[in-house]
Amino acid sequence: MPLFLVTYVHPDPQGWKTHLGPHLEWIAAQVESGALRASGPTFTGENRTAALLFNTADRAELDSIIATDPYMEHGQVSGLTVAEWDPIFGMLNAESTQPGKSAEHVIREVLVAFGPDPESEN
Repeated sequence: MPLFLVTYVHPDPQGWKTHLGPHLEWIAAQVESGALRASGPTFTGENRTAALLFNTADRAELDSIIATDPYMEHGQVSGLTVAEWDPIFGMLNAESTQPGKSAEHVIREVLVAFGPDPESEN
């Protein structure tokens, strides 16, 4: 199943505070269900922001889950971003398109597929 990186911006400090409890309960439920792998605040400026890492069958399932977040239901999210992510390097490699391959092996494959054409350097 694909992994999705999701970011939230919370522009309304009072609204953020008002809906924090239900949002945290929602977070816990998503972790328990296995859909949410990790979540937490990000530190990007004066607005409260957060990043969430979801593991869902597809974007449609992700969108339906996000829609149930109390922050979404109460208009407390702006600047929502969603990106499908392929963690080929590091501790989540087993969930990538290159499971079990060493970093060296992945590097060789990527350079063969996308590296500079040696003949174009002349």
